[in-house]
Amino acid sequence: NAEKIAKPSLPHKRRERYSGKYPRNFNQKYKEREGDEATIAKVLAKGMTPAGTHVPIMVKECLQYMGLVESNNQNQQENKEPILVVDCTLGYGGHSSYILKEIMTHKDATLVAFDQDSIEIKKTEERLRTTVLREAEDDTTIFKAVNQNFAELGSYMKETKQLSSVTSLLADLGLSSMQIDNNERGFTYKRDGPLDMRMNPDTNTETAYQLLKRLRVRKLKSMLSENSDEEFAAEIAQGLIGNRNNIPETTVELADRVRDIVRPLIEKQYNNSNLSKNQVNKVKSQLDSTIARVMQAIRIEVNGEFLVLDKLLEDLPNVLAPGGKAVILTFHSGEDRRVKKAFKSGFKSGVYSAWSREVVRPTKQEKRDNPRSSCCKLRWAVRSED
Repeated sequence: NAEKIAKPSLPHKRRERYSGKYPRNFNQKYKEREGDEATIAKVLAKGMTPAGTHVPIMVKECLQYMGLVESNNQNQQENKEPILVVDCTLGYGGHSSYILKEIMTHKDATLVAFDQDSIEIKKTEERLRTTVLREAEDDTTIFKAVNQNFAELGSYMKETKQLSSVTSLLADLGLSSMQIDNNERGFTYKRDGPLDMRMNPDTNTETAYQLLKRLRVRKLKSMLSENSDEEFAAEIAQGLIGNRNNIPETTVELADRVRDIVRPLIEKQYNNSNLSKNQVNKVKSQLDSTIARVMQAIRIEVNGEFLVLDKLLEDLPNVLAPGGKAVILTFHSGEDRRVKKAFKSGFKSGVYSAWSREVVRPTKQEKRDNPRSSCCKLRWAVRSED
């Protein structure tokens, strides 16, 4: 008998070690990313989101205002009218998974989901096809993932001859938790990473660091004011890029620099050199909020988020079917102002038959369970029948 030749074993690769009791960086949270149920349960119990996942916000409300809950889409089921749903921001597939569950029993239903993140869209499509769509008769017909920015929605619908055909549309404008948690993407200041912030890292567009290198102080000041209503825009702009040879290159560098610039300005407001413990905590909270606003303003500029949203709002009346419903989730005032203005104007001109004058917010329970939902606002509009 021929002797069996032993296959060479691959060298054992140790997991990344971390200091302290709990992992901080995305790469260290391997138990969460690998789906360890006990670890995930602990994370959820703390009101946090497990690494590599995303908890969809206001699912029930989104489905309701999109007309997809059982009581609302009963007429479509009975009349066998076609259903065409668009999810403008697929992300982890949280909202899409619930949408698919609502439309899967309909004989003529399709969900088209857009996402410009080439890294996450492949993972999400595979996840949906191996979970929610396993029981679908034809998963290629009911679900289509499109690796494009939703600014291309109008062009895509025109090319596929589906203008004025969308019965329900959802646009969740928030960052996905996977992007926030992965410090290599540069979206969070709580862990060190490169100043990147590109939604689609495969593009040759400039990174956040390259943007800061290119901008002049006056332009950065204007950007901070317009994109995030930043109170200390002038001081931050001067402190960040006034010295062209000392521009921050990482997220933590940026955060530390903003903190150093703004701390004395905030402390000065208390008119007291010896701050109480309560005042110290307030200062820390204000500093964190300022850093978040600065990063938000830079991210918006890197990805042209306001231009993209404006294009969606412009195309919306042309893609929605008569009676079609649109739901948009916003996460800061700049986004909400644009959505409110477009819906209000469309209602006055007769494009929309109804719209949400008041925003819909997450319940107190949802805010406790998912703190990232706290700043979310939902607005909806219904396309006129004629």
